[in-house]
Amino acid sequence: MKRSCDVVTGAFGFIGSFLASKLSESKPILLTTKVRKNETGLPYNMAEGLDSLNNLDVDVNNIFHLAHDFTNKTINGENINIKAIKDLIVFCKKNDSKLIYISSFMAIPATSDYGRIKLDCEELVKSYNKSIIIRPPVVIDSAGGIFFKLNNIFKYLPFFLIPGNGNYTMYYVEVENLVDFIVKCREIDSNEILYCYDKGPIVFKDLLKINKKLVIKVPIVLLRIILFLPRLIGLKIKNLNNEGLTTLLTMPRINFKHKNYKEYKF
Repeated sequence: MKRSCDVVTGAFGFIGSFLASKLSESKPILLTTKVRKNETGLPYNMAEGLDSLNNLDVDVNNIFHLAHDFTNKTINGENINIKAIKDLIVFCKKNDSKLIYISSFMAIPATSDYGRIKLDCEELVKSYNKSIIIRPPVVIDSAGGIFFKLNNIFKYLPFFLIPGNGNYTMYYVEVENLVDFIVKCREIDSNEILYCYDKGPIVFKDLLKINKKLVIKVPIVLLRIILFLPRLIGLKIKNLNNEGLTTLLTMPRINFKHKNYKEYKF
């Protein structure tokens, strides 16, 4: 008899690791795009498809799709993230599995490359009737995420560097709350877009501890150059990069009718 299970792609990323832990008792299949030492996940090559799943004798109930390739490389002229969604839909149709896609607030205006790819992926996901799309904004841990990191950097300094004027619309959700909702989405039958945020809209600089400090407004162009420099020597600084800056500068204000995750009753 086949074992029934859920699948998590991107299982060792920030959100994925919390989700994998939350689902641990049910022993989900964890797919990772980067196999690291001492990790038990199966390799997931988005360019090659779902061979690691097809070769397993299991019944897949739900696929939580978190993996995203930020390089945006193409396979036969097609963005790798789009290809991955198409492969997942084919698999889900064949196995009557539910697809839960973790998208982003950035798909609302779709002004960045990341937002446009997320929106394109959403359009494909919506074509499959057993699917749900979740749009989270900035995701933080209990310590405060990127805001905690910035406050900590300038904690003992008499000044505080902020990007531009700091007057940017922000929404955020704590990762534990997001993951709890993602898991509960297995119970939602409707095919819709779900918003998941704890706070917002708020102003970015209001989240920073800048009282009694000299606030230095760093020009955006200069900041982009500074953030690009580590890449020239092969360094990747998580959360502090140009992709994160674009998210900060272009996060949309939700000024249309929608339903936040706290309104769902299970």
